[in-house]
Amino acid sequence: MRESFLKLFKGGNADEIVWTADIFYWMAGKKVAGQVNSEWENEVGYLQFCKELGIMPYYWYKKFWLGVPRYTAIDFIESKSVLGSKRYVWKTAVGELWGETVFLKESCSEACAKYPVENEDDLKTLLYILEHRQMIPDCIEDYHERFELWVAYGGIPCIAMPRSPLSCFFYEWTGLQNGIYMLMDYPGLVGEILNLMEEQEIPILNAVCKLSPPLVHFADNLSSENFSSLFESFMAEPYKRRLSRLHNAGIKCAVHLDGTTRGLLPRLAELGIDAIEALTPYPSGDITSVEMRELINDTNAILWGGVPGAMFSEPFTWKHMKKHVEDLVQNWHGTRFIIAVADQVPANGNIKLVKKVSELLKSLMT
Repeated sequence: MRESFLKLFKGGNADEIVWTADIFYWMAGKKVAGQVNSEWENEVGYLQFCKELGIMPYYWYKKFWLGVPRYTAIDFIESKSVLGSKRYVWKTAVGELWGETVFLKESCSEACAKYPVENEDDLKTLLYILEHRQMIPDCIEDYHERFELWVAYGGIPCIAMPRSPLSCFFYEWTGLQNGIYMLMDYPGLVGEILNLMEEQEIPILNAVCKLSPPLVHFADNLSSENFSSLFESFMAEPYKRRLSRLHNAGIKCAVHLDGTTRGLLPRLAELGIDAIEALTPYPSGDITSVEMRELINDTNAILWGGVPGAMFSEPFTWKHMKKHVEDLVQNWHGTRFIIAVADQVPANGNIKLVKKVSELLKSLMT
């Protein structure tokens, strides 16, 4: 499948259907339940597990983000409670910011309980923090060594640019609702912050272009209901500048659109994104797989996803899954696509269905 995956990104047609799945959330659920296989904790064990499931290895988050922050004149403190909550504190000469995340055992997930930036004074403190921050390239030194390891298992290790400015502003600093109010109330100040965030990507872009991997992810967790009305004003141009640098270096790009799709899918395709990943159609998403194909028009964008993660849990059965996958392959036939879970097999999912989908796809190719 790896060779077909690469052929798609070179503009060709796949020799076989590519099937991949993000199983990290499912593995986290097993760990919380005390049922984890210790071999999954290391890269080789994970790759072997992917091979057993019949999926092309791609997702691995222990070496994922290509940039990490480094601060000067800032005291950054990270602490963790016995209950699993994490607190992040930035102490500066002009003020202090703090945020907190909590672990929700019921869903085996982490959620933000408090965003660091809540008002205009916090925005000014954030600007000061960013003025005393550098983004340093990461997960690069051993990439080629890891790449060769993944080749042996028929996969490609995923790597991601830091979140683009608006996505970073919302997800890491303000939250969506408060962030939108700040965009409207303090456009000049927010504009300075977004420009500085993009400027700090340059060392990462330089390092990635020198590294020259086949594919880089924009892990922005996009959703049309949140970003459609803001895309042209705040995201399109930064994306174009990123794409220009990476494409000129021969690097392909995929963006993570795991929310609603109707508003953003055609815009991303027209922008020149090589693949739109984590596409979630009906019954979990806002549109069907047929509509997804129609929305990319005559662009060269690769449709990546199509199998909702929810379908690996009750009330869905193999009967539902089988029909969904068969319809998906038929609906996307004639365009370039990668079949994948959108966006993760859930913590309570039936992992056996991953293998069954693999076997089904093989039968559809004969």
